[in-house]
Amino acid sequence: MSASIETATLDYTATYDPDRDFDSVYTRATGRRIAKALRRHDRVLELGCATGLMTTFLAGDGREVVAVDRSAPYLDRLGERGLDGVTTVLADVDGFEPCGRFDHVVMTSLLHEVADPGALLTRARGWLRHCGRVHLTLQNPHSIHRLVAIEMGLLERPHETSERGQLYGTQRMLDADALVALGEQAGLRVCERGGVLLKPLPNSAMAELAPQVLEGFERVAHHFPEHCAMTYLMLEAR
Repeated sequence: MSASIETATLDYTATYDPDRDFDSVYTRATGRRIAKALRRHDRVLELGCATGLMTTFLAGDGREVVAVDRSAPYLDRLGERGLDGVTTVLADVDGFEPCGRFDHVVMTSLLHEVADPGALLTRARGWLRHCGRVHLTLQNPHSIHRLVAIEMGLLERPHETSERGQLYGTQRMLDADALVALGEQAGLRVCERGGVLLKPLPNSAMAELAPQVLEGFERVAHHFPEHCAMTYLMLEAR
């Protein structure tokens, strides 16, 4: 099953590898977080699946996963993973309409790029089965590394888009309160709010740390949810 929808959104797929960039650490940490809420035979919609690194945590146990991305090369790489129960769809999420309803809608590191985040959340609310949930993450403007950058004069304010963010299509920075408000407007209430990975340093410096240290930063995140690298929300229909 596939569909192709034209988009004017910045295409960085030729220069950005989600499996090799340090962002993959966030993806794996988030995948482990979301996987705890999944049940056998759930139906899952993943928007902005890229190369399928997150999808590896969603698939299995008889689940049906519909994975959507606007990049054919990314979807090809997802297909090469050979994951059971996964269907890929080539589409831009702003124009995508799925078939049927889902137990979970996953949108990680996505709302900062779409034209209207509130509208997408409202559409996602309509795609949910009874007691279905939306899982979302987004870069946190109040992450420790951004606060350090402000103190060093590298950023003027928390919600300022960095040069790296502009390079990869960031249109806005939304903090946890803003995301909660958008969810409420869409008819979704928060059932879990937290953070993913405590990040005191820029990506390049974090990448030099030993795996066990990164694991420690992942595990300690629950102590500092408002200052982690990523905001994590699990929302359900009101």
